[in-house]
Amino acid sequence: MSKWREEKREEIINGILGYFQHRQDSDPAATLQEVEQELDSQFFRLGNDWTGRGVVMDTVITATIEALEIVRSNLLVEMEQNNSKTNNHNKGNIA
Repeated sequence: MSKWREEKREEIINGILGYFQHRQDSDPAATLQEVEQELDSQFFRLGNDWTGRGVVMDTVITATIEALEIVRSNLLVEMEQNNSKTNNHNKGNIA
């Protein structure tokens, strides 16, 4: 991968991860829904190249998808951990 593509990829990924960090912490379920909707949109854009968008937009779209997949994965792990903590806490309260 060329240097400019790698730099653009990192810029996009870091920007998206930063954007979703606060939202992920405050409302993971709603953030997950938004991320999944955006992923659907980006996959549609990736496949819709009849006009020949070029290497720049291909780089932007694939980096966006990569970042959204990272956010999605982090959200699913966090939500699973929170569910496990809640379930373990509730088990301890059963008389």
